[in-house]
This record gives sequence, structure tokens and C-alpha cells, in this order.
Amino acid sequence: MNRIAYQGIEGSFSHLTAKRFSSQLLGLPTFQAVYEAVEKGEADFALMPIENTLAGTIYETIDLLNQGDLKIVGMTQTKIEHSLMALPGAEPQRVKSHPKALMQCTRFLAENPHLEAISYFDTAGAAANLKDLSTAAIAHSSAAKIYGLEILAQNIQDHEENYTRFFLIGKRAVEGKKASLCFTLDHRPGSLADVLTHLAGANLTYIVSRPIIGKPFEYMFYVDLESIDGAALEELQKKTNSLKVFGKYDVLS
Repeated sequence: MNRIAYQGIEGSFSHLTAKRFSSQLLGLPTFQAVYEAVEKGEADFALMPIENTLAGTIYETIDLLNQGDLKIVGMTQTKIEHSLMALPGAEPQRVKSHPKALMQCTRFLAENPHLEAISYFDTAGAAANLKDLSTAAIAHSSAAKIYGLEILAQNIQDHEENYTRFFLIGKRAVEGKKASLCFTLDHRPGSLADVLTHLAGANLTYIVSRPIIGKPFEYMFYVDLESIDGAALEELQKKTNSLKVFGKYDVLS
């Protein structure tokens, strides 16, 4: 069975998602460590988030894909439901969670200004490391059961329709109906419009820009596409300064 590395510990959303594909899981503290675990052969695949419907893009995943040679081999999504939890009998004055989770619960935090929000490396990690009655955590409800906590409030995310997309990343490329890639362009008016016109035959589902280190106010562009063939990619290569395909893959269950 394949071993999957993920960022976080048992009870995190990445852990809950990875469990759908394997029982051999490796939880690590950072996205960098997760990516490197596959590079070093310590894991067969990395499960990494790419986008949340409330908090937006997870840029570190894009940067790691751009810097390394691993390939996207599949995509899946998980519904994100946050709960406030604490040790039994707690009267919390602070709440810890991953920065993205805190961003997804801004309304709840605004309605409870007595709770000081503190960033932590992982949702479940915040729950697992509660040590006093003055601190709570925001995590999936399963973390409360795992770490012996009391749920104080459920479904506290800003919107019910809260999902995170994850990439499954490995060493060997596969062929699928979706594609993710990044490219750079001449720094001139109309260069991006020219490329987007060329991509009119494909379904462009996502596009974001990332700064190019060492070139102030110049950017690389990351896109997700559906139904793009090899010939179109060859033409795209001619219209860009650089083009890197992160993977051609399918949606996983």
C-alpha cells in the first residue's frame, strides 16, 4: 500500500483526506517537509492543499511544485467544518488554530472579541497541545474525540459551503483530463491576453499570479485547465518565456 505524507497530525483535515487513499500515513510539520518526503523516498505521495473556497489559494503548494520536479497525479476535495473545542471546564480567552482556519472563521471571531486568535502550525496540532483552561482550539470535531476535548461550538466557519481542494503529488506523471501548469511572459501590455486567447478552446478553471523573485512587479501565472491536448501545449510553449506542466490528472473520489 502506498504511503502518503501530509502536513499536520491525526485529526487534521489533511489527515482526514489522506485516510481516504491509504492507511499508511506520515504526518509532518510543514509543506516543505511533506514535499521533500516524496523526493527522498520516505513517502510515495504527498497530499497538499491548493485552494480553499473561503481563504483562497495555498501559495506554498504552487511554489513547491514550481521549484521541484514532482508531478500532480490526482485531485480531491474535502468539506471543511470547524468546531471550537477546549479542555473540560475551560473558560477560554484565547483560541489557537492554523492561520487559514482562523481566516475561515472571521465572523465567529468578530462575534467573540474576548477570544484572542493565535496562529498555530496545524488545526489538530492546536487541539492536541491544549494545556490550560484559558485556551481553546479550532479544528475538525473528530480532533475533540481524539484528544479528549469538549466541543463548545460547532460549524463556526463563515459559510456552510467551505471546501478545500487537495493535490496528490508523486514522482511519476500520469495522464488525465485536467492539467495544472505555470508560465512566464514578456513584461509588456497584452502578453497575458494573447495567451488567454490561445487557451479559448480549453476550460480555464483557475488562474493566479505569483511574484518572480529578483524581478520586482513581474509575475508567473499558475492555471488549472480542462481538455487541453498536447498540440495546444506545444503552441502555448511558443507564446511563453517558460512553461512548466505540474501534471495532467483526474479527479479522485
